[in-house]
Amino acid sequence: MTSVPRVYLDTNVFIAAYEHVSARSDHARWVLDAVEDGRIHGATSEITLAELLVKPFQEEALAIIDAYLAVIQPGAGFDVMPIERAVLIEAARVRASRLSIRLPDAIHVATARGLRCDCVVSDDGRLDTPRGPPAIALGPFTMDDIFARRA
Repeated sequence: MTSVPRVYLDTNVFIAAYEHVSARSDHARWVLDAVEDGRIHGATSEITLAELLVKPFQEEALAIIDAYLAVIQPGAGFDVMPIERAVLIEAARVRASRLSIRLPDAIHVATARGLRCDCVVSDDGRLDTPRGPPAIALGPFTMDDIFARRA
């Protein structure tokens, strides 16, 4: 039996799933459902939580705050990696290879690399993943693309 794909989830996947109502939110939900069902092993960084909570705190959207606090928790089939010294050093290496990469994105890439993820799912078409697993765009074929990487 082959292992399930390890998939890093960028912050915008959660935003699409919890704050938008569109086809894009459906695509994000499919990915999160696959984590919940055990078809993929999800992962993210604790920086994701900090990025997610800004707008809900501004808008005092308590239900969204509670939802993010509940979902960004390590558990069976989902890793949440702390931002440790090794991650920051690797993020600096990522940025050194491409100075245009913002520090939060470099931390995401470094975390995905450290967790040995097969890919990074993102709704940010500008996300560059040098020295890291390839980025897969959030869309109608995201799940197909994730499993195609394992074939």
